[in-house]
Amino acid sequence: MNVEIRNAHIIANPVAGGGKGKAKALALEAALILRGVETTLFCTSKAGDGRVEAGQTTADVVVVVGGDGTLNEVLNGLPERFTCALAILPVGTANVVAREMGMRSKVATVADAIVAGNYIDMDVGLHGEQRFLLGAGAGLDAAVAHAVHSGRGRKSNLMKWVGPSLRVVFGYDYPHIRVTVDGAVVAEDGEYVIVGNCRYSAGVFPATPQSVINDHQLDVCIMRKLSWGRLLWLVFRVWNPNFVDASWITYCQGQTVLLEPADSDKPVLMQIDGDPAGQLPGTFTLLDWPVRMIRPKGCGIV
Repeated sequence: MNVEIRNAHIIANPVAGGGKGKAKALALEAALILRGVETTLFCTSKAGDGRVEAGQTTADVVVVVGGDGTLNEVLNGLPERFTCALAILPVGTANVVAREMGMRSKVATVADAIVAGNYIDMDVGLHGEQRFLLGAGAGLDAAVAHAVHSGRGRKSNLMKWVGPSLRVVFGYDYPHIRVTVDGAVVAEDGEYVIVGNCRYSAGVFPATPQSVINDHQLDVCIMRKLSWGRLLWLVFRVWNPNFVDASWITYCQGQTVLLEPADSDKPVLMQIDGDPAGQLPGTFTLLDWPVRMIRPKGCGIV
């Protein structure tokens, strides 16, 4: 499907990609103007700026220069049932949604995709009033997200996750999580739970490998009785979609997912689209309208 793109508004995180965000945004602005698209550019200066700016745009397409966190801010700033398309020039840490769209960090490729207006409808998740595209996690990855959040606002890159991630993994005590999908309790003893709208989660790992971005289903991966051995097994086996067949993993799909702490004295942290989102309980559903995501032609996703 295609949409006519006459004007574009770029919302950029200038410190994304180790400080490359602003230069990438300026290059994309020039590339779009060269291709005949009326283009404006806004650079964020603090958390929340992207959300405010998105609520003021009337462009045919809003282009996010940054990572999944900046994209989530923009998504949540756009009005209810917005009709503009969304595009991504990925310069963040994990760039999960861009990976799903087949969007790479080459400016010319992204500019060409925007001008062509080729898009795919993508489901939009909802937690309370917060929209999400990627998904959510409870347990280990959420603890990591909370640990690294203090670095937000400074130059961001993958290496800033390494130290906090290792500290969390070595000290995590795995409180239990109760998982209810479409009204049925499917686990009382989850230790790490991923609710996915995309295949990729937990950074770059395909943690919900059966996820389809427009099937109006949330995929749920529940891991139990985790140990150092099983974590190491996951590092090597998560790339094979059949990893979900392990006896200590439950994989299912549904439209409403409720995550609750199963141990009353042990709070469980939560993340949404890679950013800290407080503690459980959390209820995740899907909106009844999609978002138009720009993608390159022939990228292969359905």
